[in-house]
Order: sequence, then C-alpha cells, then structure tokens
Amino acid sequence: MKKLFSLLLALAMLISLCAAAGAEGVTTITFWHTYGDQETPILDEVLIPMFEAANPDIKVDAVRQSGDFNQMVVTALGTGVVPDIARVDITKTSAYAKLGGIIAMDELDGFAALKDAVLEGPLSTNVWNGHYYGLPLNTNCKAAVINLEQMKALGFDGAPATMEEFIAACKEKAPGEFKLNVSGVGDWDLYPYFWLFGGVLTDEGFTKASGYLDSEASVNAIKAILQMHDDGVFTIRDVDGTPDAWDGINSQYAMFFEGPWYPFSEGIVPAQIPTYNGITASVVGGENIVIFEGSKNKEAAFRFLQFMLSEEAQLELLKVGVIPTLKSLVENEAVTADPKWSVYMKQLESAKSRIPTPQASTVEQLWSDAMNMIFLEGADVQETLTNTAAEIDIELAK
Repeated sequence: MKKLFSLLLALAMLISLCAAAGAEGVTTITFWHTYGDQETPILDEVLIPMFEAANPDIKVDAVRQSGDFNQMVVTALGTGVVPDIARVDITKTSAYAKLGGIIAMDELDGFAALKDAVLEGPLSTNVWNGHYYGLPLNTNCKAAVINLEQMKALGFDGAPATMEEFIAACKEKAPGEFKLNVSGVGDWDLYPYFWLFGGVLTDEGFTKASGYLDSEASVNAIKAILQMHDDGVFTIRDVDGTPDAWDGINSQYAMFFEGPWYPFSEGIVPAQIPTYNGITASVVGGENIVIFEGSKNKEAAFRFLQFMLSEEAQLELLKVGVIPTLKSLVENEAVTADPKWSVYMKQLESAKSRIPTPQASTVEQLWSDAMNMIFLEGADVQETLTNTAAEIDIELAK
C-alpha cells in the first residue's frame, strides 16, 4: 500500500509539472494545504486570483489534502516528489527540517522583514537547530473563558485583573468549590499555568531543559499550582474526576483557559488571562508555511509566502475565523471591533511555543508523566523536574 501510495503521489506531481511546463513564461507552484470547507473558497476564489493578478508570471496550483497529512508529507519527502510550498502543523515543522525536507527560511533575502512582522510566540515554533524553517501562517492560543455570573459572585465585574486577587476571592467566598479548571496535565493544558506562575521549560534556543525546567523558578511554579489545588481553587478533571470545563463553566466554574472554538454566549465570554506577578501567559497553536528543499521554484514560492503573510491576505482569512500572525493586526479595526478576536490577538502577544523539536511527542509524554507523578502520586517536585529535564535533554540532543 505504501508503494502504491508513493507511485500515485509521484504521478500526480508529474502531471502537475507537465501542466506547468505548458504555460510558456509562467511558473506554476504547487501549494499543499488542509484548509477547511470555509477557508478553501477564500483561498481558491479570492486570495489566489488576487496573487496571480499581481504576479502574472506565477500560477498557484492549490491542492487541498485530507487524511493523514503528515504521513503524506513524509512519503513525499521519501520519494523526492514534493510540492513547492505547504501549510503544515507547527508541531511537525522541526521534524521536516530534520529530514532535510524544507529549507532554512532565514537564509532567504526578505526573511528578516517577515520575521519582524509576525508575533514572537508563533514565530518561535519554526526554530530548530539554530535556524527558522518556516513562518507562522495562522495561529491560535488559549485565553480565559469566564462565567460572568460566577465572577460576580466572587466580587468581580468581568474578569479579574490578577490571579492573586482571583485566588484570594475564591478562598474567601467559595472555599473548596474549585472555581478554576483544566482538563489534564498535558503540555497544551498545563503549560499556560506553568508559565503564568514563572516556570521556564528550556533555554531560548530550545536546546537544553536542565537548569531551566528544574530551576527554582520552575519548582516554585509547580508548587504554586499545587497550592491552588490544595486550597480548593484549582481542579484538574483527569486527576480529581471533576466535571469537564465546557460542562462546568455553565454552572460551577468561574474560569478556565481555552482556544477560540467555543460558541461563546451572553454569560460565557473570552477575556485576557489574569496576570500573576505582573505577567500573563498562554500557549501557541496553529500552522506554519514552509518551502520544500526539492522545489525548483523557490523564488516563486517565497513570493507567494510573502503574499500569504500580507495584511490583505490575513484579513481575508480572518473573515472565516483564521487568526492572523501579524503584529500590525493586533490593533487593526477588524480585530478590535470583534469581542472574540480582540481578546485572542492580544493574548497572542504573551503566548509561548511548546518545545519545537522532532521529538515533540516524546517530550510531551515526559512532561505528562512527570505531572502525573507530582499531582497523582505526590512525587517530590524538585526531584521529578530534575529527572525529567535530564530526559528531555537527551531528546533535544537527537
């Protein structure tokens, strides 16, 4: 089946190349993506015609993929028959870089301007081995989801400004009632709390966890979360067997952190994550745009990439809920006028990347195992983080 898949993939790409050769003076680039039913018409009917009108020497063959897209990319890299450019998950970018399949974007003229234009958290998902192998095409993050009625009972008119005052209000007015919830102890769930309370995962280049994950600041961050749990303020569904956030927010919980996909109602609204010691934090999701090493049309592909990172293109996709990555759009009227996008775009300014590494799944499991030991088994925080940091170091060195 794998051989058949590879053969069909190669045949499809050869047909595309032949079609490109038929248009004299016009370069055809192939763009693989996984945009959904709402986004694809914007790409096909608005953005690509707009780009081709401004760049008559380039034609874009956009191919919407389904199924296991990651396996499709890996198979394409194995055959050497690849698209020119693609939209890929942020957690896979470093893996494709390690395979030698995508170019180091920071070696191209024009990269520096794009690097300065995009938000730092989404940008950092492209870092591996000292280079940037892509740029953030679209993004998301967690913000606070709050129950206005529950917040009012705690004495707040909307979201609290700080975690300090929220914790104090919960302990005073709702002792032991668990007003703050998270689903589990995985990286997507717990990293925002870890960072909010001052924790640090690795060095800036994502090369080493020892000295960072097991630092005094990180140990204190986990202890602060444990203390909230012991005080009856914070509950972990998978640890305590408490209601899921989406269910509990309508009756029991005052707040939890989540992405923008919830159908917010009149009493359940998004808000900035309250600060702790003056800082706020969140975790980044989304997709990057990469150029393949095997592309024979890298310059044309980069021009299309530049267009997809323009304000014009990003605002078109925002109309169907695709969150932009440009700093300049945080205060854009199309964003600030929307009660949801204004919150999430602002929160993205303080959002951080999970560790971008080809060993992402192993690193995530090491984190989850450590948190389960701490929160379920009562393991020593310092010892557990020290051991986990050493194990993560091994993975980052691969």
